[in-house]
Amino acid sequence: MTKEKRYVVTMDVYVYAEDDHKARFKAHKLADKVGARVTEIGEQPFASFTYRKLNIYGLVESKL
Repeated sequence: MTKEKRYVVTMDVYVYAEDDHKARFKAHKLADKVGARVTEIGEQPFASFTYRKLNIYGLVESKL
């Protein structure tokens, strides 16, 4: 019997939303679908080096 190995997969996913709350909601919803957890969310305009880290904790409203 072959013992299974465990692998860590790191993914970057871009989510487009109108504001921080909707972006956080979409990120958590996507993570739930694939059985993952959100480790960081940040805003980064297209073609920009500017990055603003968001708070990933708190209430994620389901009616957005």
